[in-house]
Amino acid sequence: MKKTISLFFAACLAMGIQAQVYMVNDFESGLNGANAAWGGEVDWVDNPCSSNDNASSKVLKVVSTSYANVAIPVTLPEGKTLADYSGVRIQLAILDNSSDITWVTNQLGLMDCDTYENTFNVADCSWGTEVSCNTWMTLDFNFDESVLATYLAGNHINTSLLIGIGREQFTYVIDNVRLIEKEQLADANTIFTFETMELGETSRCAMPWHGTCSVVENPYTAGINSSTKALQVNSGDCSPVTFSEALPTGKTWKDYTGLKFQLCILESGFEWGYIDMGVRTESGNHIKLGYAVDETTESEGHAYREYTPGEWFEVELKIDGALVSEEAEAVRTMYLCLMKNGIAYLYDNLTLIPASSSAVVERELVSNLKVYGADNQINLSLQKDMQVMVYSIDGRLVFSQFLSSGHHTVDLPRGVYIVNREKVAVF
Repeated sequence: MKKTISLFFAACLAMGIQAQVYMVNDFESGLNGANAAWGGEVDWVDNPCSSNDNASSKVLKVVSTSYANVAIPVTLPEGKTLADYSGVRIQLAILDNSSDITWVTNQLGLMDCDTYENTFNVADCSWGTEVSCNTWMTLDFNFDESVLATYLAGNHINTSLLIGIGREQFTYVIDNVRLIEKEQLADANTIFTFETMELGETSRCAMPWHGTCSVVENPYTAGINSSTKALQVNSGDCSPVTFSEALPTGKTWKDYTGLKFQLCILESGFEWGYIDMGVRTESGNHIKLGYAVDETTESEGHAYREYTPGEWFEVELKIDGALVSEEAEAVRTMYLCLMKNGIAYLYDNLTLIPASSSAVVERELVSNLKVYGADNQINLSLQKDMQVMVYSIDGRLVFSQFLSSGHHTVDLPRGVYIVNREKVAVF
């Protein structure tokens, strides 16, 4: 059936999905079934660290012993399963008298509330060195989809999240437990867009040596990048930026031949730059896997030459199979290192290039979405349900909605638009 959607309602829908999260428990009305699964105690308390980062009145306090797990029941919207989400986001603050709080690894599991069957290793995350007691931080746990699929195949009707903070004895508070909606990506090999991340520092990106990085509103939405968010890096001495859970589940780095992304340098005077990529092991070792290739010599060379500050450009790095050692091939934390000191820049849309050829993915995307412009409207033909995002040529989001398969039209004035990264003219 033909469906016509007005621009007015489209704009309202676009504003409505920006959060892209579903609240599981904010503890404002009580524990709502949250409990200490083992090895500790929980309590419903006033927020002891109220600040601009979290001004909630009530939170969940955990006094942990023996690596305690906290169980938080999940009630999903009708028709949804955990497979509709990419992970879990929580706010957490470590309270006084907790020692050794740097580089802590945390774990997410699932528990059947009826049988108490536990499934661990559904997700994990860590935070870096820049942590302080009594300060709220945001942690993202991104699902291992193979582990999640195994759990869901068991037809567990009532589920609790199991959140374990990785120290034997810790006192902390948890708040605003949310599920992160899956992004509808134009390229199935994209690993970071930053669109579903909250502004500010994120546990998935860090600078282990010098400098800072944080998710920011994209200040330059014209040109090739109309995303709403990006990662800003303020670098010290050629410090690498690490990206946790960058390697897709069930893959190794030998499955990919390269990495492409968009880069925007915010200041002038940094011409002729190298960029390396690789992995960071749990012991803190950095193993180089890839580099930019000089188009003339086809050997390792500059990733960029002259550029315009504040303008996005594409970068592609080669993953050198000879560098993918047995130690490195399954490490999920990736690093990028822009070899310049004291430089500020933006990263966005990090996408792996599969060894089997990216053309296979591109052909599939084209066949799943056919789009063409007509008289004051865009015509969409979808072979499957998907998120459709329409931007004006100057980078403004004018329509965003998850549409069912079939034919749709979007009424728009004359102009050029970007529909899921494909340019379309409306006349």
